[in-house]
Amino acid sequence: MANKQQLKQRLFDYFDAWNQGDPKSVAAFFSEDAVYVDTALNKEYQGHEIQQYISDILSSSTRKIKFTIIEDPVINGDVVFLQSSLNIHSGKDKQQLESAELIKFKGEQIVMIQTYYNLDEQIEPHLFEKDKYTKSGLDQTQINTIKSRIEALMEQDEPFRRPSLKLQDLAEMLDIRRNHLSQILNNEYQMKFFDFLNHYRLQTFLKALHNRPETDINITELAYDSGFSSSSVFYKIFKRYQDISPREYIKNIQSSS
Repeated sequence: MANKQQLKQRLFDYFDAWNQGDPKSVAAFFSEDAVYVDTALNKEYQGHEIQQYISDILSSSTRKIKFTIIEDPVINGDVVFLQSSLNIHSGKDKQQLESAELIKFKGEQIVMIQTYYNLDEQIEPHLFEKDKYTKSGLDQTQINTIKSRIEALMEQDEPFRRPSLKLQDLAEMLDIRRNHLSQILNNEYQMKFFDFLNHYRLQTFLKALHNRPETDINITELAYDSGFSSSSVFYKIFKRYQDISPREYIKNIQSSS
């Protein structure tokens, strides 16, 4: 476990990466199965979703954000509590929020963050709107064609079974630009990239589950085979969409057969 001074420095380095606007540097602070809860946007991001979340925020050429730590962080073991000021500049618009973060470390990596904002100072939604698609040049006919190609690729080649699959990888398979793929996933499917992949992974898991007559099913093995990168990510995704645990789901199947 890092000592208090090391954690404090790690914390300052983390916020400095945000202020530098470097998505890769920010993402490097998180463990593979980390959880990021943004209460202002009412969103929870897990694992690789965090990378996309960070990229979405920092990718805009017109939006700048700056964190300033207000008081010395309170450190208890590997858990840090701090208060900060968040300044958001988007074009001519700007907003300042007071926030509090609860951050849990494991070694030098962040495994959990919960961010809280003053309830009287909600983030103005337009400050976080994506402006990167306004000049994409795609018309609806092109969008529909790409959608058909995406769905055919996902059904036939099942690239989502690769846990390490990235947005750029899928764009190259489709021979389209990365920002065009991101635009279509967000606007046409209303999903972030990793939500889109996990949708296919979960459907693949469920299909395989229903096709197996065995009573003793290795859930973790089946989850990995469907493309999930870790059992913790799988269980969170499953519970999010099914409202029950995988084991409870299997019991329901077996009791009804």
